[in-house]
Amino acid sequence: MSVVNEDDLVGYYMHVTLVNGTKVSGTVFTYLPKEGILVLLQNIKDQTSMKMVRIPFIHEYTIKSNVPKEHDLPNQLGPFAQLPSMHAGRDKSIFKHASSQLKQAEGLRMKHMGCMDPSTPIAACDAFSRVVRVYPDVSWDNEEKIIRLTNEVVIVGEPNWMTPKPILVDGAPEKEKLLTDRIQKLFNGVRKQ
Repeated sequence: MSVVNEDDLVGYYMHVTLVNGTKVSGTVFTYLPKEGILVLLQNIKDQTSMKMVRIPFIHEYTIKSNVPKEHDLPNQLGPFAQLPSMHAGRDKSIFKHASSQLKQAEGLRMKHMGCMDPSTPIAACDAFSRVVRVYPDVSWDNEEKIIRLTNEVVIVGEPNWMTPKPILVDGAPEKEKLLTDRIQKLFNGVRKQ
């Protein structure tokens, strides 16, 4: 058996008789001549099992190139199986699509965070990034050091940015109170039910 290459034998159907007379048959799954191991994949009554045979204990064997249909290796295990397409029905690969999405998100993040100056507290940046994920049209007001959600609703650090708080601007309609409650839940980590 050592004349056969490792890859050449995979996928062929094989009948093996061991030194003690035991007969084993199956599709070759692995053949490692250096380690002296042969692994056969068996399909018996719709149950797949594997038999590992030590090559020195093989008395005689026969190899069939035409494998019965029920003993074929699954496509994923075939000797020449290929990885699934990276296109997955798209006109460009999944990797390129994911890369472009990441670059787009990074550009958006840089656009939002670019308006902040170095004196902006880190806690304010954190609060801003949490709000911008849910409400992408928010802006940072560098002069007043507040997050402006709408003309009526702003977020301030009260007493500091460790505890951000949405508030209504003077003269804002009462219906905006619902928006401030939602944002406060966002900061508290409570999900909308």
